[in-house]
Amino acid sequence: MSRIIRCPSCAAVYPLDLAQIQAARGWLRCGSCQEIFNGTGLDVPSTTLQLPHVSEGLAAETLQAASVDPVSRVPLDELLLREDRSDRAAAPNPEVSADLMAFSEALATFKPEVPPQPSSHLVEKKSRGRIVGYVTAAGLALLLMGQAFFLQRHAMAALWPSSLPVLETLCRPLQCHVKPWMNPKAIVIEGASFAQSGESFVLSWTLRNTGPMVVATTSLELSLLDEFNNPVVRRVFLPNEAQAPEVLSPGQVWKGSLTVEVDPLLVFTQYRLLSFYP
Repeated sequence: MSRIIRCPSCAAVYPLDLAQIQAARGWLRCGSCQEIFNGTGLDVPSTTLQLPHVSEGLAAETLQAASVDPVSRVPLDELLLREDRSDRAAAPNPEVSADLMAFSEALATFKPEVPPQPSSHLVEKKSRGRIVGYVTAAGLALLLMGQAFFLQRHAMAALWPSSLPVLETLCRPLQCHVKPWMNPKAIVIEGASFAQSGESFVLSWTLRNTGPMVVATTSLELSLLDEFNNPVVRRVFLPNEAQAPEVLSPGQVWKGSLTVEVDPLLVFTQYRLLSFYP
């Protein structure tokens, strides 16, 4: 049985015996262009092709069956060796190699620096210094607390009246005293009068403690003014002169009066009464 095969390279056609194609496993060499190809599926229908008169023997001589495997298979080892021998294999850079060798040698000789361990004497010295620092800090804190107590002892006694005995006990070694808290803004004059009685004048007043703490009673200042509101005479009355209480509790009211002698020749039109701490 014969077949008509067309060369895929030069389009030459040849009649071939099926046994020849099977013997070559389908691989053929074109006698015209020497192209090796697989003839499977390259048959040309005889009804559509008019071949010239070529004998079977001539066709057999013109188209020879290929006796070698058309797919060249190169072993992997040979391919690797060939790739290494090719121009694409980059030659090592001598400068990079030298730097790499120097880095490797430096890394091999590198030893981490271990900080020296402090001696027991040094540790003991540091511990002693730490203790001294703690003691100093505690002493400074106590000193500040003592200073705050010394300056604010009057306010503390006014704010916590029950602490007065304790504060007085603490004051004895320091030879200090706890006095009533002075807050001039807390004492308000709610009423006052200065009226003549015979040859004298009577000064009357009403004081109130408007603050939230116990405060010391204030002194009073009486000024007699002329028609231009200038003082012509001034007189101060301390709490003991006015027989005032030493302290006023929150909201406490104290009313007092005094007889004041005024020179008959003194001319004044009005008076002014002030509350203050001397």
